[in-house]
Amino acid sequence: MVTGATSAFGRLRRARFTSRLVVDVVVVLGVALVAGGLARSMTVAQWVPGTRTQDILTLVAAAIGAGAAILAFMGSRVLTDPRPAWFSAALTMYCLVVLPWTVSAFAAQQSPGMRLSRLVAYGTALALLALALRPPRRLGTWGGWVILLVGGLLATAALRLVQWTGPVATIVASTLATVVVLAGWVAVAVLYVIDAYHRQSTPRTRIGLGLVVLAAGQLYRVVAGSPQDLVFPVLRVVGLVVVLIGLLQVVQRSVGDLHSQNYEQQEELSEAALHMERAMAAAAERNHELRNGLAGLAGVTHLLSAESEGADHARLRQAVLAELSRLHTILDGTAEMADEPAEPGDYLVEPVLDGLVRLRRARGGEVSLVVQNGLRARGDSAVLAQVVTNLLANCERHAPGAPVAIRAVEDEGKVLIEVRDQGPGLPAGAEEEVLRRGVRDESAGGTGLGLYISAQLLEGQRGSLVLRSVGDPTGCVATVTLPAVDATLPVSDSLSR
Repeated sequence: MVTGATSAFGRLRRARFTSRLVVDVVVVLGVALVAGGLARSMTVAQWVPGTRTQDILTLVAAAIGAGAAILAFMGSRVLTDPRPAWFSAALTMYCLVVLPWTVSAFAAQQSPGMRLSRLVAYGTALALLALALRPPRRLGTWGGWVILLVGGLLATAALRLVQWTGPVATIVASTLATVVVLAGWVAVAVLYVIDAYHRQSTPRTRIGLGLVVLAAGQLYRVVAGSPQDLVFPVLRVVGLVVVLIGLLQVVQRSVGDLHSQNYEQQEELSEAALHMERAMAAAAERNHELRNGLAGLAGVTHLLSAESEGADHARLRQAVLAELSRLHTILDGTAEMADEPAEPGDYLVEPVLDGLVRLRRARGGEVSLVVQNGLRARGDSAVLAQVVTNLLANCERHAPGAPVAIRAVEDEGKVLIEVRDQGPGLPAGAEEEVLRRGVRDESAGGTGLGLYISAQLLEGQRGSLVLRSVGDPTGCVATVTLPAVDATLPVSDSLSR
């Protein structure tokens, strides 16, 4: 199906291009016929002096060709494409060397050197036009200009052959050499049209049609044999104008494509920068969590190495193992650090909080814990452990040495976990601001990530985090809210640690 659709689209595109090609051929042919008809008109011949008008039209054609050559060269530099540079060299040869020979002052001169110089110039321009279709890679962008220089020197050297005899001179003096060169010009012009058709490029087609008009004018001049006829100069101007229009469109489209590519690259760079920013933020958050977790484990290993057994020792060892497992998960990047919720599940709240409290107590912290019997929360237990770890680290940073109380209960289908310290509390009106990324107390240190990460993690669990200042005693209370699961039993003080 996809192949069929692609093939149908290709046929439709080629049909549309063919229709445009037919229109261009009709328009260019019509303009050339009208211009040629006017040039042959007896009325025009009576009002316009032939020799002077020929010279003026030659200068106009040279100016148009020079403009087209400059445009092609600039397009080659901008687009880093050698083909326009070779085409520019061909136009330069045609305008600077070939066209001056058609001015009336030189056209009447038929010395062997003059004829040979014109043929060399025509042949060089023809060779450059042909090579512009497929420039040799080894010669690069400047190869055409080297050939132009060599052809110009040869054409200049041919002028010295004032008296020249022999078979070659006879061939040069005959019309055969001219016909061969003009036939080659026509063949190259047709090749440009065929190449444009294969590329399905309307601007390149117009360049080819302009060259066809130039070739037609030159053939007309040879066939008519009238040096005062204005048809050839007029057709030459028409052909060069069509070439100039085609070049303008080629450069315009190519520059438009460059702008589009530049825009796409900027979009890709912006997206890459965004991904990089997110990756750096994720790395900063992970490092923050690892630092807090390692701080919780610091100073505990010597207690585990002591030769003592008992329930407390086993529970502390279990808490260390659980914390190490959580940190390993964070280090692997498998923890849900973003706003994507974990798979639905439920867990007992008390073991999670008990392990974290034991780790803090093992480091000398004064932490009390009260948990409702059988309290279960829905979500991922690692999220709760990470959030409470951040809150305890926050208490240690802002209220060092002060006692901390943790209380967990069920209320209207929600698990409420309060972490209360006896520090200075929050600044007035900063309850929501402290949950933003990067907001921190300069005097207390920190990165400004802990509370922000905790709030984001809880949102992914359909929970929330709220901070407020309290009195009697003064301090700060962080309230964690999570969905509850069958949390209907009363609070039991027997679980106080």
